[in-house]
Amino acid sequence: AARVLAELGIPAVNGALLDLGVSSHQLDDAARGFSYHADAPLDMRMSQQGPTAADLVNTLDREELTRILREEPYAWQIAGKIVAARAEQPILTTLQLAEIVAAAVPPAERRKAKNPARRTFQAIRIAVNSELDALNEGLDAIFDCLAPGGRLCVITFHSLEDRLVKNKFRRWAQRCTCPPEQPICTCGGVAKAKLITRKPIEADAAELETNRRSRSAKLRVLEKA
Repeated sequence: AARVLAELGIPAVNGALLDLGVSSHQLDDAARGFSYHADAPLDMRMSQQGPTAADLVNTLDREELTRILREEPYAWQIAGKIVAARAEQPILTTLQLAEIVAAAVPPAERRKAKNPARRTFQAIRIAVNSELDALNEGLDAIFDCLAPGGRLCVITFHSLEDRLVKNKFRRWAQRCTCPPEQPICTCGGVAKAKLITRKPIEADAAELETNRRSRSAKLRVLEKA
């Protein structure tokens, strides 16, 4: 961010918006392996480089798979089913994985309108593309480029992303960042920013009616001191 702004001759920005939504064109392209609705190679790589989703589900142990799926209530059960299934044959396609997930969750969960594989596919996609690491680095870089009074707005679509943004915003808005066990404040006690939204802004009924993918969107806003 800083390099691009320097090339454009812009010392700082008064506002920045990060939309963390994945391109619908990529999600809807069955061949890319993001969807649990159509059978395709289990890929999920945005850049088409590095390990695929199939590499992860066929090599990681149950504990590591559970860590990746930690926002999924049945993460341990799903990870166990994945490990058992791949012992029989490699998991290479999207429908293979979707069927394994469905078999791991209770029947009541399978009967819900939302596909039970949704959270698993999202979590594996995030892991394959190291999206949380990139987001953490990107937030720091953009915050450094904000002018005083400048605002940073972030729209997330997954609980892992939202938690990272929420915690990062809270740390920037804290007056004291010294360790809790430290008896005297040495950081100066001045917050780097203030929260504009203490709770995320979510889509209202009218927006949900016209854009079903907005149901998981959360907007958070911070203002630099």
